[in-house]
Amino acid sequence: MKAETNMETVRSFIQAFWNEGNLACTDQYTTEDYEDHAYVPNNVIGLKETARVLHTAFPDQCSAVESIVAQGDRVVVRLAMTGTHLGLFRGTEATGNRVDVKVYREYRLINGKIAEHWALFDTASLLRQIGAELHQQPACRIK
Repeated sequence: MKAETNMETVRSFIQAFWNEGNLACTDQYTTEDYEDHAYVPNNVIGLKETARVLHTAFPDQCSAVESIVAQGDRVVVRLAMTGTHLGLFRGTEATGNRVDVKVYREYRLINGKIAEHWALFDTASLLRQIGAELHQQPACRIK
């Protein structure tokens, strides 16, 4: 039962935060000491800043759940993020190109709230799809 509840929490968070762009929902979905292992800074501020940058560059971006599994306090989800490149992203001006990128996320939940997050985003594929140069910049550090 706990695994099902945790999966539903993660699905709801992805819908509200990533797909609808409701950055204020972090109060509802994350713990006070939330730790993010993918974004800098490694807290809710880094999470929100990353979402802001992605929503500016890909305002119609949508993350569709392709698979989701839960065990204990962990939920792992594979997503297909699609969208249109309509704003600056990592120094590349808007191209109007459609993108389709795989994203893997792992969440640890405590008492129904997200306490930790890890992500693997296919940044190289995204950059190729918008015609950007690949370089040594860390994948999730967006300036």
